[in-house]
Amino acid sequence: MARSTVEDIRDTLRREIADGLRPGDLLPNERELAERFDVSRNTIREATIHLEALSLIERTKRGARVRKPDFGVMFQELTQFFDTSARSFTDVLNFRRINETGAAPLMVCHATDSQIAAIRAANDRIGTALTAAEAAQADYDFHYGLVLAANNEVLKRMYDVLATPLRYYLEVGKTQKQDTDKSMADHDRIIAALVARDDSALSAALSGHFQHSGEVLASWLASRDCRPEPISIWPVQARISTTRQ
Repeated sequence: MARSTVEDIRDTLRREIADGLRPGDLLPNERELAERFDVSRNTIREATIHLEALSLIERTKRGARVRKPDFGVMFQELTQFFDTSARSFTDVLNFRRINETGAAPLMVCHATDSQIAAIRAANDRIGTALTAAEAAQADYDFHYGLVLAANNEVLKRMYDVLATPLRYYLEVGKTQKQDTDKSMADHDRIIAALVARDDSALSAALSGHFQHSGEVLASWLASRDCRPEPISIWPVQARISTTRQ
């Protein structure tokens, strides 16, 4: 019961911080909050400890003060849910597909020459990598370069925090030479579209790249899990294809 009360208070304060408070604003003191929620000051203290752990507030001599949001800390909570299940592999790939393809117009608008050069260099490193882990790191750097080119801070923070699981999942495709060669060719098309500042071509190149990645992943999961046939990685396309037939 006490735990549920703590969670309710924490979530209420969390919403109020997001909706109406700014960095530097002070929360009401423990006595005022205890009276408001009709609970003990210890319960309030536990709730605010949770908020402090999330870097939403900080303790000062004047009381609990709202902090500037730390997206890294908040997104870090997500990493505990990653595992080796087919669902996690599929969700991660589709997360990347949705974000990177959707950000294509931003990449075209904001990419600098130095960013494009870094993206090209990352693609070159994929071909010279000696291990799957090195190739996965170079592949992550390629896609992270696209994210940087989009000039969206939230997207960048998400990729920063998820770097370790993203690199882990990228290693699956890098165990197959044929897939690595196809990925690099896809990357070349992505770079060409970015250099040409053609957002439609870039979106198409990214979509085609993730479609291929999905096919490789589906085949690998089918083999690993002894499935009779590959799973559908991108069900929207599967439904469209079925309808047309």
